[in-house]
Amino acid sequence: MKRRRKATILCIDDQWSGLIGRKIFLENSGYQVIEATSAEDGLRLFRSHAVDAVVVDYQMPGTDGAIIASRMKNLKAHIPIMLLSAYGPLPERKLRSVDTFLFKSQPPSMLLSSLDTLLARRDKPFFYRWLDQWKIRNHAGKL
Repeated sequence: MKRRRKATILCIDDQWSGLIGRKIFLENSGYQVIEATSAEDGLRLFRSHAVDAVVVDYQMPGTDGAIIASRMKNLKAHIPIMLLSAYGPLPERKLRSVDTFLFKSQPPSMLLSSLDTLLARRDKPFFYRWLDQWKIRNHAGKL
């Protein structure tokens, strides 16, 4: 029986306590986690490591998570990105390069279920991923 590799998640957050808490939670949930405390380190790790998904904080010194996500999507468009923020709601233009958005105040179970969904969707053929994303964005606009 072939054993499936653990998914590797890149977490980027300038607040050390939140970053380490997220890392421990995700590792206890079966993921491998690489962490970065700045946009520059996050981009460097994104380029040099095989990651399956990214969890990035919105508010960071000198830049924001939406800009980081845009740069990452230009490099590897197929990698799903989750944007976290203590502030919100964020304008639609800030969410264009991310696959999902969560408030930091949401329970850890939401982080885990959203991440599981992103990774499951990633395994679908491109058209079905695009269609799922279109449905989500279309439905969100009607709420």
